[in-house]
Amino acid sequence: MSNNALATVRTQLTQMRPEISRVLPPHVTPERFERITLTALQRTPDLLETDRKSLFGAVMQCAQDGLQPDGREAALVKFGKQSAYMPMVAGLLKLARQSGEIASLTA
Repeated sequence: MSNNALATVRTQLTQMRPEISRVLPPHVTPERFERITLTALQRTPDLLETDRKSLFGAVMQCAQDGLQPDGREAALVKFGKQSAYMPMVAGLLKLARQSGEIASLTA
């Protein structure tokens, strides 16, 4: 993993903070979401080699859904030179419970 690439992404995420904060639910702070995203990128350094537009698009989709890319609620994954956002089972259950339309749900 290139520290330079990680530093660049960190700077770009900080610049995106106002956009991210507009789509995040109130219970998730933009700073926390940013920290969790950077941790995910450190754990999967191959993501730093993907197209930045696809990486930040995946990050924004994750924020819009109110899920954190921590590997439990959601994950950022590499497909070739593209990054993708994948909600995980725990994240889908979280979204279903938060909808208020389901009385009970188990998996």
